[in-house]
Amino acid sequence: MPEVSPEIAYYRAVEDLFGRLRGMPHTFSPKDFQLLRGWWREGVPLAAVVGGITEVFMNKKDRGDEDPVVSLGYCRHAVRRHAKELAGLRAGAGPVGMLGAPELRGQLDELAARLGEAAERAAMKHPRVAGVIEGCRGELEAAAPADEAEAEALLLALETSLLEGCFDALDPEERDAIDAVARELAQASPGDAEVRLRVVRAHRDRELRRRLSLPRLELA
Repeated sequence: MPEVSPEIAYYRAVEDLFGRLRGMPHTFSPKDFQLLRGWWREGVPLAAVVGGITEVFMNKKDRGDEDPVVSLGYCRHAVRRHAKELAGLRAGAGPVGMLGAPELRGQLDELAARLGEAAERAAMKHPRVAGVIEGCRGELEAAAPADEAEAEALLLALETSLLEGCFDALDPEERDAIDAVARELAQASPGDAEVRLRVVRAHRDRELRRRLSLPRLELA
């Protein structure tokens, strides 16, 4: 089988992410593909694209907005913002990071392998969850972050996508059970409604990670 080029891997990773967040397979329109190809040609990091798209979907979900995101163009401002933030992080980090390219790639490959193991564990009982995990593994394998700052940003965005995608892929009864645990644990938390919502989400993510034995996507 011929090796997939970095450009094609970039396109596939973004399209797979978009479809997973929508909850159904998705093919970009010619206009959206032109936007995506423009990002590739301009050198917009995959981490920025993943982060921007994930942010748009999560913000709509938090607002209770049920209208689906059907166009990549809806995410373009968030992607640009993430790209600028990444550029700022890279500029502030200096020319030399603590991890060299081989060590960084090795850590990402190790995380991808752990995702593969999690997908295998989930495949029998939760095939849809296994598909979500496999999708994140593929995006991680295709990623080529330039440095640690970009890798951390990519991993944060992928982890958000992983947790949301796995939760949505569970049966309603299992989601309700996880939500019940999260809300009970968050009852004593002070703060306004927005703070409590974030606390509930944190407990929900922790319970989901425990039940599915999901690895943390972070550098050592």
